[in-house]
Parts: sequence; structure tokens; C-alpha cells
Amino acid sequence: MNLYLTKSGRLRRQDNTLRFEAVSLPPEEEHPLEHDCLDEEPADAVHALPVESVDAVYVFGEITLNSRLVNFLNSRKIPVHFFNWFGHHTGTLFPHAEQLSGDLVIRQGEAYRDPEERMRICRALLEATFHNIRSVLLYYQRRKGGLEKSLETIRQYSERLGEQTTQEGLMGLEGNVRRIYYGAWNVWLGNATPFKRMYHPPENPLNALLSFLNSLLYAACVSELYRTALYPGISYLHTPQTRRFSLALDLVEPFKPVLTDRLLFRLWGCRMIGDRDFRKYSNGFLLTDDARRRILQEWDQELRQTVHCPALNRSVSYRQLLRFDCYKLINHLLEGREYKPYRMND
Repeated sequence: MNLYLTKSGRLRRQDNTLRFEAVSLPPEEEHPLEHDCLDEEPADAVHALPVESVDAVYVFGEITLNSRLVNFLNSRKIPVHFFNWFGHHTGTLFPHAEQLSGDLVIRQGEAYRDPEERMRICRALLEATFHNIRSVLLYYQRRKGGLEKSLETIRQYSERLGEQTTQEGLMGLEGNVRRIYYGAWNVWLGNATPFKRMYHPPENPLNALLSFLNSLLYAACVSELYRTALYPGISYLHTPQTRRFSLALDLVEPFKPVLTDRLLFRLWGCRMIGDRDFRKYSNGFLLTDDARRRILQEWDQELRQTVHCPALNRSVSYRQLLRFDCYKLINHLLEGREYKPYRMND
């Protein structure tokens, strides 16, 4: 399981487990840039947290920690993900690498430098992504209808993937499919204005919720990448970046429709999350603390949900499927096996 810390406080090691001392801050001191003196505040509540079942720690509040805790988490191979006030993933504290493979890193670099090989990997990622997008649309087509045109257009774009010979051509197709996909959301979400994806900043609550869920998915993939020998800085679909694990951006693409989008539809459609759970900030929107906690609870259940995996002939969680997709890429790079990212209903 994952450990989510949404309150401010102190995280410490106590014997061979974790101890969290929650602290209540005045509302005007909740902004992370305005408060760095948690040790001066009395603890309001103390929680003992079993470390044996923790896969990763997600920090959303103002947390103080010390080197004793860091060494303890390193020995347990537990990464710590940090999120800022806006819910964006800002960095990860990694333990020493569990697995190292210089040969695999060299193969990753060679695949990036080889235009044909890079295109092969990119096509596989987009084929799986388009398949999963169509699967989601087909589900709502059966329930509410009105998506025939969107489904047909996406099918046509999917068939054109094999014709593309450049990275720009692939990304152009992806942009068109995403535009059609997002435009179809109002059919079942009931929005008067068609949904349009906006990033920096999100101009409405729905965009803010989607950005937050995508940040959680990205962090979950980073955790799984850490447990493999893949180097997270070499990517194929996205241009390698200096401040983000760009390979995680690649690997989460097929999972966005499956995990983040479907969870958003459930949260919004069932009115578990709505406009009331956001507050206007500058020219964007922020989740309230209570809404963030409810979303994290649902997200953790989503990651632990199991589905049948034909390749393994057993049921596995979505978190395990993320790692399984990492191993698929490893097998492709080292052994030349066909790379087939996760597809719904396969």
C-alpha cells in the first residue's frame, strides 16, 4: 500500500516503524513558502504507521524529517514522492537503486538513437493508448450513445499510425485523438460547455482534477520504474527532459484512460467531487484538503483493484500492471520480444 501524508507534521523513525506527529497550522500559514518552523509547534496527534506494508510515501503537506528517517526508508527501499501546494509532483527521494544494469541503459540509448526502433516503440505506445481510449468510449456508447462519430474518427486515426515516419507525425495524430476524446466527455459528464484540456494553469475544476490524478499516476509509475533496471531519463514518445523522469511519461500514456480518466468520471459523475471541492487561486483552481483526502482514498483503491492478465494467467493489481509494462520494455530492449503495452480487455 501507499502512505499518503496530507497534513503538516513531523515524520520520524520509532524503533522499526514510522511515527507521524500531526500539526495544525493557522490558515494563513498553510502556503509552503510561508512556513518552515514545524518543530516549534506542539503535536496535535501522533500516529504509529506500520512500515512493512508501505510501498511508497506521498507527501502533500508540510513535513519535517531527519537523516535517521531517510536512512531507515532507504534500508526499506521506500521512495518518497513530494507534491507542491497545487498538487503537482515536484520530486522523489529515491533509495539506492535496487537493480543496476549498464547493458540495459546502453540498449535504451541505442534504441533512442535508432529512428526505426524509436518509432517502433512509439507506435506500440500509441496503439495501446488509442485502443484504451476507444474502449472507454465504447463503454459510454453502450450506456448513453451519441459517440459514433468520435469512435469512427479515432479508428481512422489509429489506422494511420503505421503510415507515420516521423515523431512529429505520431504526436500530431495523438493530439487529434486527444482533442476528439476530450470533446466527447460532455456526453456523459453533462457539462454545458465541451471539455477542453488546459494545463498551466487549469482553467476549471475538471482540468484541475485531471491534472492531479495524472500526477498521482506519474508518481506511481516512477515508483515502479525504481524497482526495475530501466533508466527513467531515456524516453521515446516524449523528448528526454532534465527535470522529469520522461520514461514514466511514456509508460503512463496507455494507463491514463484506464485509471485516471475512468476514476475522474466516477468521482465527477457520482458527485463525489464537484465544483464545491475547489477554490479559486490566481488564475487556476485548487482542491480543498478534504477533497484531496477523498480522492487519495479512491485512488489507492483504484491502484489495488485487480484484473485478469492473460500473459500471467492470473489476476494482478493495476500497480503490478505498471511494473509488468516496465518489464515488457526491458524484454523488448534486451531480447527483441515484441513490445505490447497494456490494453483493456486483451
